[in-house]
Amino acid sequence: MVIFGSAAPTYGYEEDTHFLMTYVICRSVGMTDEEALIVAAVDQGMDDSKRVNAHDNGKPQVEEEWRWHALDKDGKMGAKGVIARRDMYFKEAIEESDPHNRLIRLGIFFHYQQDTWAHRHHEKENHLSRDNFTTFNTPTGHGPWGSKPDRPPLDPVAALMCLEDGIVFATEFVNKALKREPTAFLSDYKPAGGQIDKKWKDKRKGKYFNQIDLSSTNTGSARHYLTRLIAGQINAYTRSRDFNPFYVPRKTPDLVDFESVRSNLQSVCDTYQSSIGSIVVPSKEQKLAQGFTNTTTQGLLNLAPDKTYKIDRAQ
Repeated sequence: MVIFGSAAPTYGYEEDTHFLMTYVICRSVGMTDEEALIVAAVDQGMDDSKRVNAHDNGKPQVEEEWRWHALDKDGKMGAKGVIARRDMYFKEAIEESDPHNRLIRLGIFFHYQQDTWAHRHHEKENHLSRDNFTTFNTPTGHGPWGSKPDRPPLDPVAALMCLEDGIVFATEFVNKALKREPTAFLSDYKPAGGQIDKKWKDKRKGKYFNQIDLSSTNTGSARHYLTRLIAGQINAYTRSRDFNPFYVPRKTPDLVDFESVRSNLQSVCDTYQSSIGSIVVPSKEQKLAQGFTNTTTQGLLNLAPDKTYKIDRAQ
């Protein structure tokens, strides 16, 4: 999660996944705009807040690293321990009795769930395993690898599998926690994974920049919808020469433009409106208005049915 020295700090999957894609996931399975905004803002708030993020000005915050960001605590948890913690957060979200707190808990869960896919060694053969991957560990995380493990073009299939799992979890949440029928289009979705598009004709294509393959999906299907979301997300990225010793002399994905991803995801949602309903992908301003950029670890630990989390607006 942190690079020491003069390098910049790194994060888990960035705002395009933690906020934009999370919102699309929640709305796609049947949550309201208000519900989805809270969940997505909490998810991204785990990185936006200096008091919950995995680092403070480049210095590791070890408790936050393993508690909220799916980093293996001193390498002692292993993938199974990380997944067990993920499942604990989901159970807490399902069983939460306070309506507002359960959405907050789902946001906490989604951040951790998504980081289980970002915070693994993507260069290892087991990088697509759901429960036997090689973790990044506290306190350094994926610091030596920079921010690239957080960016879908580095590992498009992992990004798709993360999205597929997110849909399954969100559908279960709507059914069990909100006591509503999920969107029929996605209610019985079964993750199928995917593959890199080896025939992709794009000048950005390279060892560390790839696209997901759409050719094996049926147009109009739920799987095609999810695959197109990942393809749209990746298409928003640019690349440049990377001087990190892990990547030299290759080009790697740059930090993506928020509005470009937002526009691409909106286009996919519009195409599938008849299946998922009308979705308007939110802006950064809407995210900030939810007030979770100053979330604290203690505040989240104090969540209780009779103690709704109070937003700390202090700067």
